[in-house]
Amino acid sequence: MFTDILKKELKVNFYKDINCNAFEIPNFLSAEQYKALLENLPSINKKQASELNPAFSDKASQHQLKAYISVLQEEAYNKHMLKNSILNEFINTLKSPELNNFLLKKLYFKILKSRIFDTKNFIKFLFRKNNFVEKKNEQFFHKLFFNDIITTVEFSVLFNGAEAFPHTDGLKKILSLMIYFPDDALSNKEIDSLGTTFYNSNEFNLNGCGKNTIQTHEESRSFKNRNIKKTTFPFKKFSLYGFIKSHKSWHSVEPINVSEDFLRKSFNINILLV
Repeated sequence: MFTDILKKELKVNFYKDINCNAFEIPNFLSAEQYKALLENLPSINKKQASELNPAFSDKASQHQLKAYISVLQEEAYNKHMLKNSILNEFINTLKSPELNNFLLKKLYFKILKSRIFDTKNFIKFLFRKNNFVEKKNEQFFHKLFFNDIITTVEFSVLFNGAEAFPHTDGLKKILSLMIYFPDDALSNKEIDSLGTTFYNSNEFNLNGCGKNTIQTHEESRSFKNRNIKKTTFPFKKFSLYGFIKSHKSWHSVEPINVSEDFLRKSFNINILLV
């Protein structure tokens, strides 16, 4: 069902007014493919979410009211994702070397530029060949010549009231990609506010951790007060949205205020240099 994604010409449209390299690939999914995925998305209620996420009810945590089904939750991932034939096929398509190689080649010089302050990984991207794997190869000679690239696919559910504090992501991240599943009843204003939000900030945070890590609601509010919120991806069907990790790829999900039973559903695809 998803093989044509690997065959069709994908157009990458960049957002020119964002401080990092953010983009949209429109019509990444056909209407038929989107419908098939929508009908097979995992169904998660608050009780199940709290079992997946110990911080689900922690009002001091930025992980409150969130649930992720990722490879880290092996049992849930197998049950809800891999054992579903539609989702399994889609995951394998997203992890395919053809798609990943297209993206990394298309974005190569922008990825290099994004790591100008990250000497170790800059050299890796400059001189090594990319190797798309399921598991890192620890052999010495392999590591001399190849970058091991792993792609992970997770299903994200954010309940009403959830948010993600501004952050830049960890050093292993190369690309973050998102596919959104909006409710048909959403207003245009809600669609324009529910995607990933970017900030034109010059605050330096290469590692995604350390002294500039935002860990509390107070720190999040302080960051937003001193930095300009520039662009939010529209929470639209069919498109693949993404951005390149850098020392200034500050992004967030703004506090969700739609309705008590609202679920913000998305696939999050992470392309990692391991």
